[in-house]
Amino acid sequence: MPKSIFISYVYEDKAHRKSVERWFDENLAGDDRVSIAESEDYRQLGESAIKNYLKPKLRGCAAVLCLVGDDTHNSHWVQYELDVATSLNKQIVLARVPNTRGAAPTRHRSLNIHVLDPSTLRKLFR
Repeated sequence: MPKSIFISYVYEDKAHRKSVERWFDENLAGDDRVSIAESEDYRQLGESAIKNYLKPKLRGCAAVLCLVGDDTHNSHWVQYELDVATSLNKQIVLARVPNTRGAAPTRHRSLNIHVLDPSTLRKLFR
């Protein structure tokens, strides 16, 4: 059974999320890995609907990859995703979006931020 990796990111880093998804699709980031991310926009339905949409995705994943860019530390939703992942004892990997300098979300700053490339992901998601 494939190991599913939830990708947590801010909208401005969507192009990098798509690159990561391609790496998983092409088995560049490891065999039997699949990426999952939010694919529906629930903002108009309110916070409760967003949480009800995200939590099962996080519960069903094996690990979470957080793309750390310039504004990740400001994202309420990235923080929520990482908090849920922590509460579920999921592996969390932080990876730096190229050419950015922003911090990780507040409660996860003790984690190392890794280089965002397929070989690094292959090593980290064993």
